[in-house]
Amino acid sequence: MNISNTYARNRALFTVVAISLGLHVLGLIGFGAFKIVESITREEQTFEAPQIVEVPQEQPEYQVNLEQRNRSSAPPRPNPIVVDAPDVTIPALNIDVNIANASSYGRGSGGFGSGTGGGVAEMREMVVADLDFFGAKMQSDAQRILFIIDMSGSMVMSGRGVDGYKKVVDEIIKTLKPMIGVGSFNALAFGGDVDKFRGSSFKDVSEDSIASAHKWLMDRDPAEANDRKPIKGSDVFRNYKKGRHMGTRADLALEEGFKMRPNMIIFLSDGDPTTMEAKDVLKLVDEKLQPDVKVPINAVSYKSSNGRSFLKQLAANSGGTYTEVK
Repeated sequence: MNISNTYARNRALFTVVAISLGLHVLGLIGFGAFKIVESITREEQTFEAPQIVEVPQEQPEYQVNLEQRNRSSAPPRPNPIVVDAPDVTIPALNIDVNIANASSYGRGSGGFGSGTGGGVAEMREMVVADLDFFGAKMQSDAQRILFIIDMSGSMVMSGRGVDGYKKVVDEIIKTLKPMIGVGSFNALAFGGDVDKFRGSSFKDVSEDSIASAHKWLMDRDPAEANDRKPIKGSDVFRNYKKGRHMGTRADLALEEGFKMRPNMIIFLSDGDPTTMEAKDVLKLVDEKLQPDVKVPINAVSYKSSNGRSFLKQLAANSGGTYTEVK
């Protein structure tokens, strides 16, 4: 009785398990078939991006082209500054661009500029290149040049001859001619006293001013004291024009010269200073007349061994040149 019941229960359990297993197998087969059919028959889906519609932008009421405006608009000009300088003379730049021998003015190729406004500056550089006195090259911008010339009686005595002073004047004129239209100058002659060509003002270099300077300088020729005849002694100068040709007052000449505020000095003498010793004159120049900003003094010893040491030191202390005329 018990065996029969147990067998019936086991058979029923086996039947349930078999049916369940069969259903799972059928389910798996059906699901796999569905997936296979789906993958074969499924159409590929495509995605299209939405069309971009550009929104027109409104144009500004006023359009400003900054670059064009910057090109066409000039920068504001500064207010002019007026300086009261009564002793400053502005030269008249009367440049003749048709000068036949323009290349004689200096290192350039004969032209006066590139057409861009630099002609005057280039001309001044050319003048500087040829500005010399008895062969000594002078570095200057050709403005406010002061000639300080010894007119003592010894300038027409001994080895210098009766035309000694005249030859110096001729050299001054030769030096000035290339500066016509671009330079300014003044002259000072000294012996026992000092005479000035144009007071404290500098004269534009022109044919007229050169002619005036030539006459003024020759009026101070010490040879006139003896009617331009050879002079053997200094006594002839004592009573001639209040003794203006007696002595070599380099100290007075330099004091008056620096009061005129030159840019460059050409100083010519044939000997040592008188009244004040040479070392004291040098000290006067270095410590009182130009202690800070140095004005070049181009010193020239004229046909004499006297005063060479003084003139060399005068030039060296100021950054100028020293030249001997033999």
